[in-house]
Amino acid sequence: MQIKEEEHIMIHYFILLPLVKKVLEKDLQLFEEGPFKVRDPYLMMVQESLRMLHEDMRHIKKYMHGHNMQVSFEENDGTFSRYSYACRGYEGASSYLNANLKRQARHCMEAYFLKQSPLKSDKVLHS
Repeated sequence: MQIKEEEHIMIHYFILLPLVKKVLEKDLQLFEEGPFKVRDPYLMMVQESLRMLHEDMRHIKKYMHGHNMQVSFEENDGTFSRYSYACRGYEGASSYLNANLKRQARHCMEAYFLKQSPLKSDKVLHS
């Protein structure tokens, strides 16, 4: 028996959301320091997105703790990022194409900008 699809999706978001967080925090810094004439709407949008993202990350960590799951970064060779995981006694590894992670991070950012959680819209997690 392998890990469940729901567990695999949570591992995926555990890997993806910190990447989204890093981008949003960098953007927030640029909006705070940049030469914008009207910066408040941008700041509020990014801050609200970060608030929702932190809520999702807390949910994922709680889920993973409750299901005895761990994820470890292994390497990034410039093209692929590799991670290993342990879940309910099963071990495995996943490789992600960096360009695909970037595309998925962009989709997550778009969802947060629309005040939607990618976790709450994932059909597998809410069927």
